[in-house]
Amino acid sequence: MKSDCDKLKETVKRLKEEHKFRGLLHYTDFSNLSSIIEIGYLCSRTLCYANGIEFTDAWDKDIKAANDLKNCTRFYYEKNCNSRLNMDVPVCLVFSEEVICFDLSVFTDGDADSIYTKFGTDNEFFSKKIDWETVFKIDQNENLSENMKHLRRKKLAELIIDEPVPIRYLKNIVFRSISDYKRACSLFGKNKAYSVEPEMFFNDKNFIKDYNIMYDDKIDSNVFILHFSTNQLVQESGNNEYKLYDLEGNIIRSTKVKFPESASTDFNLEVMKTEVPVKFKFWFDGILSIEEVIG
Repeated sequence: MKSDCDKLKETVKRLKEEHKFRGLLHYTDFSNLSSIIEIGYLCSRTLCYANGIEFTDAWDKDIKAANDLKNCTRFYYEKNCNSRLNMDVPVCLVFSEEVICFDLSVFTDGDADSIYTKFGTDNEFFSKKIDWETVFKIDQNENLSENMKHLRRKKLAELIIDEPVPIRYLKNIVFRSISDYKRACSLFGKNKAYSVEPEMFFNDKNFIKDYNIMYDDKIDSNVFILHFSTNQLVQESGNNEYKLYDLEGNIIRSTKVKFPESASTDFNLEVMKTEVPVKFKFWFDGILSIEEVIG
């Protein structure tokens, strides 16, 4: 732990009181959850590549991160800092403020990729050099005038650390929708650490907000119905499909689905049942969005 850990804790206490600071935020793709849970650590991109850990690299390829930054796990302090990350299904991992006191934790006064950003390791830097008013008050997705764009850099202040962070310091897993929450429960089981908080995310894509799988043997015992709602109007697209797998993972059926352009955000999809239990997977706009065992 850092030698000035007690002072850092005092600063964190002030941030909680003044800005409702809840912890360190790491945005990642839903597809990375299984490896993070299995390994028990949140690892840097370089460490994942070096150890053959399969993961979705969410970093914007147009941003050339320095090699030493690629070795680091990166955290933000405030919500909505995922706009430049390429994630099909964004998830926010909230880690304990205890990580701030780790020996290898480094603080930045802005976007770590910027040439204007400075780095520090002690409470003197953490408490005085980071513009906390800007971090917590400025909307980084707001259209700022040219002479105000330096505020966006400050908004993206980070904690970076050149070591894996154990998930025992993970406080919450935050999802953008009830649909993503249900998918996590289906794959990993229910967990009191899960929450659904759309306001934590920058969203510019259409996605499934919620869904239900319904059965009505009185109408037709041979089908089940997927009812789902989206956060935006659906543009005409054929990039949707569902697949049925047996419980060994073998594909039983694969069907493309085309939804017409509509003024509605609610849709129904009828699926023919099988005689055995199956794993149902649904891709909406090319993105795997629903995974459920049926039967």
